[in-house]
Amino acid sequence: MVAQSLNPLLHRRNALARLGALALGGAGAGCTQPPTMRQPAAPQADTAAGFRLAGEWEPVQAMWLSYDAGHETLTVELALALQAHVPLKLLARDAAQVQAARVLLARAGVDVSAIEFMVDELAIFFLRDAAVFTAGPAGRSGVVDFKWSQYGLPTWCARRHGTGTNQALERYAACAAAVDPARDEQDRRIARLAGAGVFSSPLALEGGGMECNGRGVALVSAVLAQQRNPGRSLADMEAEFLQLPGISKLIWLAEGLASDPHLRATVTGPYVAWGTGGHTDEFVRFADARTLLLAWPDDADASSHPVARLSRQRMARNFEILSQATDTSGAPFRIIKVPLPRAIERSVVLSAAADAAFSEQWTADFFAPGEQRREGQALTQVASASYLNFVLANGVVVLPSYEAHGTPRSVEARVKALFEQAFSGRVIRFVNALGLNWVGGGAHCATLSQPRA
Repeated sequence: MVAQSLNPLLHRRNALARLGALALGGAGAGCTQPPTMRQPAAPQADTAAGFRLAGEWEPVQAMWLSYDAGHETLTVELALALQAHVPLKLLARDAAQVQAARVLLARAGVDVSAIEFMVDELAIFFLRDAAVFTAGPAGRSGVVDFKWSQYGLPTWCARRHGTGTNQALERYAACAAAVDPARDEQDRRIARLAGAGVFSSPLALEGGGMECNGRGVALVSAVLAQQRNPGRSLADMEAEFLQLPGISKLIWLAEGLASDPHLRATVTGPYVAWGTGGHTDEFVRFADARTLLLAWPDDADASSHPVARLSRQRMARNFEILSQATDTSGAPFRIIKVPLPRAIERSVVLSAAADAAFSEQWTADFFAPGEQRREGQALTQVASASYLNFVLANGVVVLPSYEAHGTPRSVEARVKALFEQAFSGRVIRFVNALGLNWVGGGAHCATLSQPRA
């Protein structure tokens, strides 16, 4: 395993790729600039007939990666782990970055002649959240066009500033204006590059926020769905989910991991984190159509660490929901509890001079006034670390490793054994994705699976 650098540039790129400098609170602050080239037209909309949201455990036609300076080491690790098992496609924002990616990968021993390089000026590193592929008949692919909300940024802005006074409304409006409207084109642009049809949905969601078993069942956190779609009822959203290709049953889960809060937020007491607000790829994944992997803090961790304790409570509720749920044929699910890594922490001090583009710099203005945070206050940031942010591609499972970050070797060995059992016959490869965990991401977030029809 190649060690991943955790330098300031990496943190800056993580932050910019994830949300822009949203926490600055200024209108459009830190956003990606509008594209300078003409945007390609979206492919003509397709009907859902014959298409379905596949399970990630099914055969994969291609795995998409995206190049971004600051994430080079992880990109190399992913390419090396995946290339022997699946064709790779790599997005870059311009021709210069395509060349940089070619040189980087070739020097590391990756066969760049077998990679399809593509240019899209909107390309983000976290491709998983940019699009959702569907599998169709006759080798065809589709893409679900969800609305882009910058990870529910308006909801976070309302919590951060409130809307009760004119001043609060002004600050909320300036904060929410950081949603980049150009990003709403990303999924349609990927569809064009893939020659895929587009299925439009009125729901706002990212690809990491929904898990499917390929046989009609979808899992979504109710809390996350409401963050992304404020004002819409669960019943209304469920009706829309059931319009997605091949989905006939939706299971609402409770909350995600406590270490994965909604953007920059307090978890409990002095513990803070930067997360997605409950992406399923952090806490629950399908290993096959009827087998679920569920994140589960060990007893010792849950009894000794307040964040692990909260996660245990949430996962216990999710376990109860899944234990009572069935697939579309009425059969129960098999649930495998996967240990979480030990909490990974670092100290942060709130400062009015904080640069919001850096994941380790925080200011009291990130928090709602009622929390009474103050500049100079020392807090503890926890990483959104989880073994369930893994990548599946045909004969390989790519897992994050946390042994170098405090998780006992015995725990990681137990995790490996569970994955060898759940994905029999597949090679297990480990990568270091901690740099992405500080902003709620991981190895899965940095890939995009295009299922085989």
